[in-house]
Amino acid sequence: MKALSFLGTGKYHTVTYYWPGSQQSCQTHLFPEAVARIVQPEKLLVLVTAQVKRHQNFQMLCERLGELVQPVDIPEGKSVEDLWSIFECCATVIMRGEEMVLDVTHAFRSLPLVVFTIAGFLRRTQNIEVRHIVYGAYEARQPFRDPPEPTDQAPIFDLTPLLELFDWLSGAEAFLLRSDAEILGIRLKQTHRHLWTARAGNKLPYHLQAVGAGLTRLSRAMHLSRPLEVMREAQQSLPKLESVKAEARQWVPPFAVLLEQVRAEIEPLAHGTPERLDADNLRKQLALIQHFLQKNLIVQAVTLSREWLVSWVVLHQKKRDDWLDRTFRVEVEHALGKAVKRGKGEEVRVPEWFEELPESEKVSKLWDSVAQLRNNVAHCGMSKEGAQAAEGISRRIEEIVEQLSTLPLS
Repeated sequence: MKALSFLGTGKYHTVTYYWPGSQQSCQTHLFPEAVARIVQPEKLLVLVTAQVKRHQNFQMLCERLGELVQPVDIPEGKSVEDLWSIFECCATVIMRGEEMVLDVTHAFRSLPLVVFTIAGFLRRTQNIEVRHIVYGAYEARQPFRDPPEPTDQAPIFDLTPLLELFDWLSGAEAFLLRSDAEILGIRLKQTHRHLWTARAGNKLPYHLQAVGAGLTRLSRAMHLSRPLEVMREAQQSLPKLESVKAEARQWVPPFAVLLEQVRAEIEPLAHGTPERLDADNLRKQLALIQHFLQKNLIVQAVTLSREWLVSWVVLHQKKRDDWLDRTFRVEVEHALGKAVKRGKGEEVRVPEWFEELPESEKVSKLWDSVAQLRNNVAHCGMSKEGAQAAEGISRRIEEIVEQLSTLPLS
């Protein structure tokens, strides 16, 4: 484990820094020394400018801690170029998979924010475990007197929970951009389990884990184009989101902020009886297809559009009880295929019931378009001829969905 710390040229006063909830403390005027004594890292990496490196503060720290101290030269941080240089320094001194403690107590100007962000980046990209982010709260010492006495007690604040905001940010971004709730689900379930394992307080959460699991199932159903599961999970999630409000505010404030956005995302997709084919069911499925387009889930939009058109035909054929029977759906697909061939001049016999469908000619043309597009997507462009470019597929499915939305549902 390495500790990353800062030092300046200011006049620091001796107080007794202590870790709340433990017996650990250190009396010093140089907070990096307190980090070294209390946390006991293998190396204390002190980021210093040329001026600081020559200053008596750094010289005294080296005298007290000896070879434990390893200076890391950084620029003054007065320009964007300097900030990127500091980023590079931090990225090179902490190796992949290592543990680190970050001390921002004596960091100058905007450096605490910069290094805090760097820690979040390294945590994600280099598998670095940030054990603690600490701040020696000199200004919160008790008793508060000026100048202080060495025995005055200054708490060490552990700011590590703020790093969790990076996880919530990633989770929110994944859900709002791509309807991927995996990260949100993991965070909710982990928080629930941690609170119960630690028995943190008399009142414990009862809904966080269930909400997390439900959102995970919902997003997986979306990404695997399972409209019936999506409608069912969305329907079941709505009351859970209502019941979790108080718990979210208490234990996962970032999710509490997202709650209404999550509700707004899934409410249009909720349906109480997804296994029953009716006009409302197809409206919900069409809303899901449009949702796919908004989230740039093009493959899902293409595959569901094809199945939606088959279900539309079944709805108007009045054989709704068989709408999920694979054999029956294949018969409908064959009828659609025959209608397409007839539209291209072939002599084929189209079932009479198909002729009675509203806008049957338009439906056959739509089937031709969506079936070809679906095959194009399913074969992943592995063809010398006819493989459509990705951008063209996106435009084409948008046009098809717009036409699907004009078909009558009653």
